[in-house]
Amino acid sequence: MSPRLRQILKWAGYVAFYFFSLLIFAYLTFPYNRVADRIVSEFNARQTGPKPMRLKLGDMSSYWLNGVEAEQITLTTPGDLDEQGRPGKPKVMTIDAAHASVSLLRLVFGTLKISFGADAFGGEVSGSTLTADEGRELEVELEDLDLGQAPLFGDIVGLPLAGKLNGTIELLMPEEKLSKADGKISLKVTDLAAGDGKAKIRDTIALPRLDAGELALEAEAKAGNLKITNFSANGPDLKLDSDGTLRLRDTFDSSLLNLNVSFKFQERYTNKSDITKSLFGSGGMPGLFDLDPKMKHAKRADGSYGWRASGIVSHLNFTPSPVSSPTPGSAKP
Repeated sequence: MSPRLRQILKWAGYVAFYFFSLLIFAYLTFPYNRVADRIVSEFNARQTGPKPMRLKLGDMSSYWLNGVEAEQITLTTPGDLDEQGRPGKPKVMTIDAAHASVSLLRLVFGTLKISFGADAFGGEVSGSTLTADEGRELEVELEDLDLGQAPLFGDIVGLPLAGKLNGTIELLMPEEKLSKADGKISLKVTDLAAGDGKAKIRDTIALPRLDAGELALEAEAKAGNLKITNFSANGPDLKLDSDGTLRLRDTFDSSLLNLNVSFKFQERYTNKSDITKSLFGSGGMPGLFDLDPKMKHAKRADGSYGWRASGIVSHLNFTPSPVSSPTPGSAKP
């Protein structure tokens, strides 16, 4: 070995040892608790509205040498007010553990890739986000998430939910803008059920458990316009069909939805109990469900109910749609 080569290897060893020592020092002294406090304070400060969520993180530590991991993550939502105006029991959603890590090799080539994952709601969430010249790529995979362990899902329909959620989300956002996103979404909920015979819908009546079978959602995004090609269920108690579009905005809450929905309660459910018979009618007698003028107007000739949801996501308008209408942008027959 020539003296020059030995000199080069010597200095290369010094540099490698320096960076190795720096990495170990940063690993041992990184202020994980301070980062956790910063995340919590910034998240909670951004929560506004009548039911602000509150985030709490448990222990935060390193995840290998290039990432962080947090355990016992909780999101708490204030409970509904009772008839006396007193707040009910808060709703708590817990994530057992979540982690994120940066690809050091990608950084060498000038791109930023962050991989993430979580053990949540009895299942797993995994994915990655990559920032490059083309924009931001986002890939998410959901595996066996239990809707019953995530009360925020039940808040959407106003009843406890059960079922397992699986699926993928793949998006490419040029200039890191959601409003220009291309990609596709494929989600499926198996053994979907709503209600438990105890929880009351609109604080009025406790409906028996409704089995909706398998709920599927398929959507494709092009230049920020998300077309919902399939959003349906055909279970023993409920049949659901819908289609529409979602014009994405960089702030998702301001995205514009135009969705046509039709649903029909199956005879198995309408005759399930005295409550459902009085609600949906029996023996030629009209049910309480159709006494609501809007529901009566939404009823179609085949016994299904048609509705149209439109407007910005945070303030949707729901109007009866007694006659099926084509999705905006679709070809007319």
